[in-house]
Amino acid sequence: MCTFYFSILLSLKKALLHKITMSVSFPVLLCLVLATTNAKICPTLRSAAKFTVVAASSVSNAGSTIINGNVAMSPSISLTGFNPPGVIYGVKQLGNAVAQKAQKDLTSAYNYLKSAPLTAQMTGVDLAGKTLGPGIYKFDSTAAIETPAGILTLSGAGIYIFQVGSALKTSGNSQIQTINGANAACVFWQVGSSATLGQNSIFVGNLLAYASVKFAYGIRLTGSVYARTAAISFNTNTIIGQQNCSVC
Repeated sequence: MCTFYFSILLSLKKALLHKITMSVSFPVLLCLVLATTNAKICPTLRSAAKFTVVAASSVSNAGSTIINGNVAMSPSISLTGFNPPGVIYGVKQLGNAVAQKAQKDLTSAYNYLKSAPLTAQMTGVDLAGKTLGPGIYKFDSTAAIETPAGILTLSGAGIYIFQVGSALKTSGNSQIQTINGANAACVFWQVGSSATLGQNSIFVGNLLAYASVKFAYGIRLTGSVYARTAAISFNTNTIIGQQNCSVC
């Protein structure tokens, strides 16, 4: 008898849940899925977070670049084009145990970001003109703000992860804007090869490239820039380091 009544109650529960689900709009359900997925992801840079710039083979500069933050490099110690003409307002750790640890933690963060479960497939999509909320956006190959002077808007507090299978490229005069609580420290770009940022563009977030990062003239980056296995080259740029992401 108890089994009979339990079966009836279970059937009523399923019917009620189905009715509630059908009454909720798709956008609301999508937001709930994104929020749930996003809540489980909490990237950490560990000791690498102390550095605005981390590279492997070299950090070079042409022009009056300003780096507001610390710089680490391992295994190389090749730092050129600073003091003068570029200026580093921070500590330099070159080829020592501190820099080695930053590279190790960078690798761990890179792998964590790469394996995070996606919330949207973006392969082949030009990021210019898009407004995105917190989430994990995957590009199987390249990713780009392709349209000249294109604007990518990140809206809302939370974690943003961009998983890029190969290269990342931004166009000249392009911008990444943060609104409604979006924070540069909580934006992560995991790039499978190299990143090339266009002239006079504005970039936001923690840029973790497997290989190299090349800055064209006049770029302003708010966040950090990391090259796991190769070099970072600057050209009259402004790099503004950020505090750790506070969402987690």
